[in-house]
Amino acid sequence: MTTVITGPYGSFVYQVADRRWWWSDDLYRIHGFEPGDVVPTTDLLVAHKHPDDAAVATAIILNAFTSGEPFALWHRIIDARLRTRFVVSVGDGVLDEDGELVEVRGYMVDVTGSKRSQTAREVDEAVRRSAETRGTIEQAKGVLMAFLGLDEGTAFELLRRASQNANVKLRELAERLLTTMEQMRADGLDPRKAVDEVLGDSLGGE
Repeated sequence: MTTVITGPYGSFVYQVADRRWWWSDDLYRIHGFEPGDVVPTTDLLVAHKHPDDAAVATAIILNAFTSGEPFALWHRIIDARLRTRFVVSVGDGVLDEDGELVEVRGYMVDVTGSKRSQTAREVDEAVRRSAETRGTIEQAKGVLMAFLGLDEGTAFELLRRASQNANVKLRELAERLLTTMEQMRADGLDPRKAVDEVLGDSLGGE
């Protein structure tokens, strides 16, 4: 069984054409609001980034809105009640049949209450490096870092071991994990369950 990080988990959808946002109820609460208190916008999202993280976090997220490239980002936000929260944001673009970017979908996990303070700096640096390359494997590592509380090296080793056990290429396994998470989200299920489904017995050593 997976030992996932407990805490608020919220998802989002950004519609590129009209620059319109959809936030799940929990994403409102992560930002210190009740659902419907505010209309989610890019400016609102940026305004709640911690000043020390705002430049990097904003650049990575805004890049995704134009390129559709996946991102995995550990950063801090300041909610509407002026509380600092540590979060992991993961997202990816959705293309139409012509290859045009139409949406960016993703989620934010509030890891403030998790017992990961001793690895915070390592996670920060690892996810920042991952965001620079923005590959499928890097995004899958970001997922495991967020949900399992792993550092970058351990997350990669878990993916590598799972790919060997399943006898598939590492990138194929990473794509399978991300695709399964997206399907579960679309079906109204908790995407974190995709970690158990795709990695299976490889989680035994975690």
